[in-house]
Amino acid sequence: MATAHTTPAEATLAQIDVAKIDRNPDNPRIHFRQGELEQLLDSINRYGVQVPISVYREGRRYVLIDGERRWRCALKLGLETIPSLVQAKPSPLENLLLMFNIHALREQWDLLTQALKLRPIETMIEVAEGRKPNERELATRTGLSRATIRRCNLLLTMPERYLSMILAELEKPKAKQKFTEDFFIEMERSLRAVQRNMPELIQDEREKDSIRRVLIDKYKTDIIQSRIHFRKISKIARATRVEADPQKAEKVLRDLFSKNSYSIERAYDDSVSEAYVERDVVTRIESLIKRLHELDPADIDEDVRVHLKSLINEAQLLLERGA
Repeated sequence: MATAHTTPAEATLAQIDVAKIDRNPDNPRIHFRQGELEQLLDSINRYGVQVPISVYREGRRYVLIDGERRWRCALKLGLETIPSLVQAKPSPLENLLLMFNIHALREQWDLLTQALKLRPIETMIEVAEGRKPNERELATRTGLSRATIRRCNLLLTMPERYLSMILAELEKPKAKQKFTEDFFIEMERSLRAVQRNMPELIQDEREKDSIRRVLIDKYKTDIIQSRIHFRKISKIARATRVEADPQKAEKVLRDLFSKNSYSIERAYDDSVSEAYVERDVVTRIESLIKRLHELDPADIDEDVRVHLKSLINEAQLLLERGA
């Protein structure tokens, strides 16, 4: 992991004039929710700033590395000074990586906030080292998990207007956000599954974007009631894996991707739901048979015997009804 020149032990602790500190223009964090700020404001008003902010000197002024919320509250409360750890000025790449690693140990930034800064980090590493960093290297340097980096990259593949929608939602309190990062990630994953398994349904980006608009409208009007339902689109697209009718699956997806009141739940029930239930039953039966082989008949207690007999009876009735 790259670090700034100054280690924490070498940084100088000082009371710095709040008015001489500037926010860091490279700070990935974009939104500071009012509720969070008010809670911190009340704490600082009562007890003062208990944890120093981190800054570096820039001429006669200072630039924040960590602690923008504390600094904002100090400004609002009219504090004259704020306790600060003064570090050496980092390089642009060190600046970003330092902020990422600080926040990896605390509350995470919003995902899109992180995603928008990953591209500059990749570019700076490529310029400095002559090669583009892979996913594992980015995870090591930023302190993010590889799964988080993949989610970030997925967001960045979407058209700009959807990123603007997410940014608008991030200004709202968490409880009031509808078109969240998770919504778009679930939708994009499901559409990728369709492209991989039924490419004839999404042949170009224009067609994909038309489908996005339909699904967003259905989510807005509660025809799609949960972002988790998008996972069922992926299951429909993989119909052949559970020996379901691929033509039926294709038809329901075409209907789902059209402007109507057809929901993901209905599309799933109309196409592949029974096939997935059957696969689940087979998997469970195979697991049960394996466990039964491990039992010693002499050690089976009465309760197990009762349940095994019940299982045999239910299985026999099911086979007779299907005969």
